[in-house]
Amino acid sequence: MNFNTARENMLLNQVRTWDFVSPDNINIMRKLQREEFVPVEHRKLAFSDLEIPLAHEQYMMKPILEGRVLQSLNLTGNEKVLEIGTGSAYMTALLALSSAHVTSIDIHQDFIDSALEKLAEANITNAKCEKNNVFNLNSTYKYDCIVATGSFEEVPEFLLENIKQDGKIFAIIGTDPIMTACLITKSTDGQAQVETLFETVVKELQTIEETTVFEL
Repeated sequence: MNFNTARENMLLNQVRTWDFVSPDNINIMRKLQREEFVPVEHRKLAFSDLEIPLAHEQYMMKPILEGRVLQSLNLTGNEKVLEIGTGSAYMTALLALSSAHVTSIDIHQDFIDSALEKLAEANITNAKCEKNNVFNLNSTYKYDCIVATGSFEEVPEFLLENIKQDGKIFAIIGTDPIMTACLITKSTDGQAQVETLFETVVKELQTIEETTVFEL
């Protein structure tokens, strides 16, 4: 399989067909070898229009959705970003190429260990990964942007405490089969302001690490 050809076909025939994804974001996706972030047993599916299974019953987003996330964030390259849900680390790498620095957290140590290796192999030096549960996050740091790769049933207003006044949160909100991608900002009085972007469906954000049977 020619991964370079498959990657280009993915970008031109899947992601680019969405007028919402800019050439700049297409080029960011072009810089990464997506197949290197995919489990070996599913590598031939790296450029398919589907979610790819990971450990812990988790999944990589479809390429179209990954491009749509980048486009929605409209990053300038100067932001400090918090990613919730490291997963395969492909989205982590995309965010790192689009911003000044990324902190990615996940409840699964194996995802963190794998992410660190994959990011190093991709020469990504402006991202760090650590095991943490967002619902136990005890940080006073204010990020420019927060990106959640799993969904919430309701608007995660508790995350407003972790963004700057002009910061933003990308979150997918709802329950299967009705979910909406949203950008959340905060008003001057600290209340959530929600802009709906598009409909999509992803798995709910995991909050508890299982010890035997695992789901991603």
